[in-house]
This record gives sequence, C-alpha cells and structure tokens, in this order.
Amino acid sequence: MPPRSLKYPRTPYWPYSPTIGRGDTVHPDPERFVGRPVVVTEKLDGSNVLIHRGKVYGRSVTDEAANKWLAMVKKHHAWKVTEPDVYLYGEDIYGVHSIEYGAVKEMETFYAFALRDGKGDFGSMTALERFAAERSIPVVPVIFRGVFASVAEMRVFLEREQAQRSVLGGEREGMVVRNAKGFPAAEFARNVCKSVRRDHVQTDQHWTRNWRPCALRRD
Repeated sequence: MPPRSLKYPRTPYWPYSPTIGRGDTVHPDPERFVGRPVVVTEKLDGSNVLIHRGKVYGRSVTDEAANKWLAMVKKHHAWKVTEPDVYLYGEDIYGVHSIEYGAVKEMETFYAFALRDGKGDFGSMTALERFAAERSIPVVPVIFRGVFASVAEMRVFLEREQAQRSVLGGEREGMVVRNAKGFPAAEFARNVCKSVRRDHVQTDQHWTRNWRPCALRRD
C-alpha cells in the first residue's frame, strides 16, 4: 500500500477560474506560469485514480479500490505499472459523474495526468507522456504547450478554451495548467493550478448510489 504522503495533492485554483470552490486555495502567484514552458491539459470529470504496483487506488490511497466503476482501468492498465517506485495518477471516466462524454473504447476510460517517483517528486510532462506511450496508456488531452508572455495573455487563452467543447465530446469541465518540467512534491502548489467551468459541481459520493457506465465503442 502506498504511503499517505503520496496522495495526490489538492490543486489550487487559477485566480480567474469561473468557479472557485468555497474554502479552496487560490494560486497566489499567476506570474509563476508566465515566461516559462507550461502545459495546459483538459480537466476531465471523473474519478481520481492512482495506479501503483499493479493495483488501483482511489483518492484516499488507503486501500486498494474495489469499486465496479474502476473495472476498465484494472482490466486494461493497472497491470502495466508494476515498478515499486512509480506512481501514476489519472482521471477515470468509466463511471459517469456530472458530464457525459462521447463514446470511448474500453481502454480509453482512464487518462493519466501525473507521474511521481518513490521520493514523491513529480516528473515532467514529457516523462509522463513517454512512460504512458511505452505502455499504451492514454494521457489527458493537451490543449497548449508553450510559453505565455503575460498573465493577461494566459487569462484570455483560458477563457476562450473554457468555452470550447471537450476533446472527448460534451461540455468541458475545465483546464489544468502545470509547469512543463518536473518539480518536488513540496512545490506542487506553486507549479499547478486549475480553472473550472461556471456552476461547476464538486461531485460528491451521491453519484455512486446509482452509478452508470459511460458509453463504450465496440470498434
């Protein structure tokens, strides 16, 4: 079982996010993402999942998950990540939350978004993509990769992209901005932030009572 210290951290909000959760942290320094390589990925609406040593864990990482809505990530991907010092985090959309996406293949219900080592440090986006590609594991959709010249430019970009539909079909939940390079776990809150749609619902456990699977393609 992975130690509690490897639970995925709470992501601070972009200061201009259309919705900011009550009591949640707002990133204090948006200039942090200016003038350096960053990656903007789509924030998917699903279950936060950790894969480690061939097992699947929920956000709490206290016990191996037995939930039926994680059946596809177990079937198609968990067994590919066996290294003792590798922790792969991702979003699983097999169980429909607030947004229902277009139909996907069974192996496309899980999308990796972070790679962490045994010390707890986060790898670069390139390292994540390389690791996932070697194992045929999907990665969250990349919306932008480059450098923003100013906070204003970044704000306009995020507002424009927030209005677009999801790469997977359906409404776009939001976006995540991260430093393209790797960084220590202690620096997570300085290197990552999120922007979410207006009237975003922070889905609680009610969806699990009568959960249903997402639409699957058979081709």
